[in-house]
Amino acid sequence: MLIFLSHFDYKDIHALDAGGDCGVAFFFLLSGFVLSLGYGPQISEGSFSFGRFLKRRLLKCYPLHILCLLLFLIVSRSAIDGRVILNALLLQSWVPDADYYFSCNSVSWFLSSLMFCYLVFPSVYRRISPALTLTVLAAGIAIYLLVPYSRVNAILYVHPLVRFIDFYLGMLLARYYGRWTSPRGMEPLLLVGLLFALAVYPMSDEKFRNAPLFWLVLIPMIGVFAQQRGWLSNLLKSRPMIFLGSLSMPLYLTHQMLIAIVRHHLPDMPAMWMLTMCVLISLVVSWGAQIIFSRLFRL
Repeated sequence: MLIFLSHFDYKDIHALDAGGDCGVAFFFLLSGFVLSLGYGPQISEGSFSFGRFLKRRLLKCYPLHILCLLLFLIVSRSAIDGRVILNALLLQSWVPDADYYFSCNSVSWFLSSLMFCYLVFPSVYRRISPALTLTVLAAGIAIYLLVPYSRVNAILYVHPLVRFIDFYLGMLLARYYGRWTSPRGMEPLLLVGLLFALAVYPMSDEKFRNAPLFWLVLIPMIGVFAQQRGWLSNLLKSRPMIFLGSLSMPLYLTHQMLIAIVRHHLPDMPAMWMLTMCVLISLVVSWGAQIIFSRLFRL
């Protein structure tokens, strides 16, 4: 929903810019964390199948990605060109040009960068060490310092090699998860910390707020909430929240186009009605997509 709000700009409701940076950083961190917990033991034991792993990852997102791409081409009446081909192959985020990485269904750049993380995940997991961690962090610091502000989006926000840093930090968190127990009462404090990070976002350096600002709170938040020792994590385990969580990928892939379609056909609605309508339509469409694709591919 943070990412949704970062793309909703209508009348007196302005886009929540911080929501995009925060949500994307969270997705990459969480992906590295969850995959490490789920597949790490198999990799260590030698029973991991890269083919099965990659097939499952692709089935979760690629068919819907292609459907969204086709919908974009039909609605926009765009011709098939190099940008469309790169989108179809999930290679667009490797081109540091907004006309490419934000082309077509622009949010799909995330899948392009995430796919790189999937491809290197098994080999990197086997090699996690203090030396590799120092190398990744040193490279990240150098990139953040050297990238000009004019290239923040192209390099720091989108590029797969840079977004892998978030993913790697999630993997690293999984390695240490279980070795410590968080004190009770940490969940509300971390939620306050997240709200504080969102509040100071507009005053933060453009490079720093791209992801490092949110690492400071999201990394401990994932580790603490995963231990499920508070009322907030118990709330997130409720059936309605689990259901909504299952819609996160289809909601992410469809919401921006649906917002544009609703705004085009209902241009004069009051702002709050427009927001409510866009949220409800996005949730219903995501639910339908989740049902259809889960049945088609038995996910």
